[in-house]
Amino acid sequence: MQRIIILFISLYLFSACDMESKKTNDNTSTAYKILTENKKRWKDAQTKNYSFVVEKSCFCPYEENIQISVDNEKVIESKYIPSNIPINTNAKQKNIDGYFDIIEEAINEKAYQLTVEYDPLYGYPKVISIDYDEQMTDEEISYYLTHFTPTIDGRIVCTQEYAPVCASVKIQCITQPCETVEETFSNTCVLNANPNATYLRDGEC
Repeated sequence: MQRIIILFISLYLFSACDMESKKTNDNTSTAYKILTENKKRWKDAQTKNYSFVVEKSCFCPYEENIQISVDNEKVIESKYIPSNIPINTNAKQKNIDGYFDIIEEAINEKAYQLTVEYDPLYGYPKVISIDYDEQMTDEEISYYLTHFTPTIDGRIVCTQEYAPVCASVKIQCITQPCETVEETFSNTCVLNANPNATYLRDGEC
């Protein structure tokens, strides 16, 4: 009787382990499928010239957000905002493809938790949140990609359409924290062209 009980427990543990493995594989497969679909959407958009702002959230020293300008898929300029201090190591800054690589790496390493929000039009990742190890603390990291705007010859080109939006705009200051002011922009494109502006609501302020 004792042998039968031991055998039953062993089979149960094996089945449980097998189900968890299948669940992990299914999640990985789904993550790859979604990643592939959005990489294709991004490639099909053929957007090689653009600018965007990246904010990094982690348990690390504070760093201002970074505005990145890309020309022919190559980072040509990067600077901290709102201070507008240029960054001399452009080669170390990532374009949109570099953030797709971060997602793929997290999938390959079977991160404990991976959350990605993709832009429905262009397919680029707007939010990436990664927790690599459930047992570790303070190693979580998130990236927020905002103010994505296609450019022509390095210049952001917006239409003259008047569809006002209200935004909160950071102003430069000597002491922290800096104050913000509300400002009305003629449309969302014009708002996105200002890396210090954060959308609040539709309509005038």
